[in-house]
Amino acid sequence: MAHQYLADSNGWLSFNHTTPRLYVTAEDDEFDPETLRSWSEEGFKVSYLPMGQGGKTYVNTLHHLGDGLGIGERYAIVAFGDAASICLEVYSEPKTSTSKLCSLIAYYPTSIPDPRHRFTSSFRVLVHLAQGTSEEATIGVTRRPEVLGIQGKRRTVRKRVTPGIGVGGLQSKIEYPVYTYEGVDTGFAEHDLDEYDAVADAVAWSRSLGMVRRGFGAEVDLERVWEEHVEEAYHSKKATKLLETFVEQPEPFVNFTPTMTGGIGQAELKRFYTHYFLPSAPPSFHMRLISRTIGVDRIVDELYVQFKHTTRMPWILPDVPPTNQKVEIVIVSIVGMRGGKIWHERIYWDQASVLFQVGLLDPDEVPEDVKKNGLAMLPVAGSEAARKIMDVGCEDGNDMIDEW
Repeated sequence: MAHQYLADSNGWLSFNHTTPRLYVTAEDDEFDPETLRSWSEEGFKVSYLPMGQGGKTYVNTLHHLGDGLGIGERYAIVAFGDAASICLEVYSEPKTSTSKLCSLIAYYPTSIPDPRHRFTSSFRVLVHLAQGTSEEATIGVTRRPEVLGIQGKRRTVRKRVTPGIGVGGLQSKIEYPVYTYEGVDTGFAEHDLDEYDAVADAVAWSRSLGMVRRGFGAEVDLERVWEEHVEEAYHSKKATKLLETFVEQPEPFVNFTPTMTGGIGQAELKRFYTHYFLPSAPPSFHMRLISRTIGVDRIVDELYVQFKHTTRMPWILPDVPPTNQKVEIVIVSIVGMRGGKIWHERIYWDQASVLFQVGLLDPDEVPEDVKKNGLAMLPVAGSEAARKIMDVGCEDGNDMIDEW
């Protein structure tokens, strides 16, 4: 029997269909509640379907998940482990009874279809594999030999799970999308297991959420949510309103990476914004958006920032008295979202450039032992680095390379 988890409607998300049903299925009678809640908060009507003993009963249940859906209504499946293997097999061949499936996400299945197999274009499929942390991981690959147009019995062979290409783990020699996650074990996406890995889970979640949304034809307005947050942080400057833009769960956090300032959880964020961030912006503080990349569940902003250091600014120059110096830098902000609110923000910039511009770092002060080896000046750039991003041709490049 499926257990249901209902989500409130969110103004930031709209579906082409009125009932976005999503089934999560795995071996156990109960499943990771945080994963179920996360899908529910994204606007889906979530039901958990235990695999039980598997077999014909489970397969028959899969065949009837679309029963009762109206014209144009679809459903999606997110499956784990052995349940994922069965789902991949059941849905590998098009059938009328499964025609309302729009997306199938398979987390660390114990076996996958033939890499040359092409799934029907009526739904989207995505597979996540764990490469393992100790011994080399293997996975079953199911094949059905064909001789003179006649298909034989299915047989499964064991294959090593490889890292894939690039840094994203894409398996380039498999017809359907498969990603490998290096250095993690099966269970990496389940919060209640020892094998849980936050980094691998976050990457897999973004891919899965995007695939499911596309299957349902969902449209999400992340940009409006983020702009409302920025308005509160840099213009309205009301801590209460600002904190309302953050989620309650998962625990929200902000990390200004170069200075390791910010906060984890609502209490720390309230203290940080109230006492250290909102009051610290000098009158000259100005930001200009250079570029914005909007993903499935995150926004990446590239920002030109300039200000005159006339007030204490704990988030960028902690404990440094005002120097009255002008600063120009480029900041990169990576914002993660859950359920239409801000989950986290990670901010990066060139701190060496900031220290140089306010007079706290002298590029000419090279340690003697390093100077003896030929280094005359520290490779640090000032405001010209930010200006070159705004206009790549306004400053000469490669000046720090002697033989250029």
